[in-house]
Amino acid sequence: MKGKVRLKKFLRASEGRSFLLLCHHNADPDSLGSAIAFALYLRSTGVERVKIGVAQSVSSYAKRLLSLSPVPVERNPPVEEDVVVIFDTSSLEQLEPIEVPGGRTLVVIDHHVEKEKPIRADISVVDSSRTSTAEIVWELLKYLGFYNETAVRALLAGIITDTANFRFANAGTFRAVSEMLGRFPVQMGEIFQLVAPVSDENIDQAKRMAVLKACQRLEVKKFKKYVIAVSRVSAYEALACKVFLNLGADVAIVGSEKNGVRISARAREALVKRGLHLGRIMERVGPVIQGSGGGHPGAAGANGQANLEEGIKTILKEIERFLKNMEG
Repeated sequence: MKGKVRLKKFLRASEGRSFLLLCHHNADPDSLGSAIAFALYLRSTGVERVKIGVAQSVSSYAKRLLSLSPVPVERNPPVEEDVVVIFDTSSLEQLEPIEVPGGRTLVVIDHHVEKEKPIRADISVVDSSRTSTAEIVWELLKYLGFYNETAVRALLAGIITDTANFRFANAGTFRAVSEMLGRFPVQMGEIFQLVAPVSDENIDQAKRMAVLKACQRLEVKKFKKYVIAVSRVSAYEALACKVFLNLGADVAIVGSEKNGVRISARAREALVKRGLHLGRIMERVGPVIQGSGGGHPGAAGANGQANLEEGIKTILKEIERFLKNMEG
């Protein structure tokens, strides 16, 4: 991995510095778990001033991970620390409303590659061949000689969720998991429980209403033998996408214009195996909606300021172009 040698040298010379570890919007287990594992490493080296920051919120799947953190986890914190380490985040738009001022040492650890507006980091540890940022952090911790069971639990949680329960895993994924389980007596059943969504009655009701409204506003588009579901909601776009796939859609696209523009997309595994990559499509959509986008082949999203309809049209054109080339 590029950057890990530079990062090791920097960390070894960082006595007395303070660290802020940042996670993207609605921080998922991959982002938060990676930050927690890295915080555990920093504390083991004697770094006293460390905290984790999340942009806007923590996802329901990541809330149980908060109990593993050795340091405070704050929502939208002011950036006052000397060093800012950004996890699983390819553009600064994904950190809004957090603003990173100049004069800080900026480190990025990620498995996404942003082509349009990448973060200009002093040190980048990026490997797009990895299925999760947690795998990259595991490799870093091995390189740094740090092994810790709590860190492993946090990283396994990130791997499970970012690979959709190993559906998008590759050989490197299983190699990392095998190494972790070989080190510590962790039961995978415990990790699956760790990432079970945390919700309350009000949130459950809001989710049900969002899905019902998404169904009410559903547009079904057909291209040859493939069904594309498109809808708009004010929240829970990804959940609506999953419901549409369960109902029979091959691709689902759900957008929102509440507090800016958000678009989520999901695709069936069969199309992903044929070469569809929603993350790359969302990278192209980012500038259209005055923001950024990215993600995995079968699950991706974009955040921006305007032009929701143009963004959806762009996604549809890209998907139809792929399907046409695939069939041709």
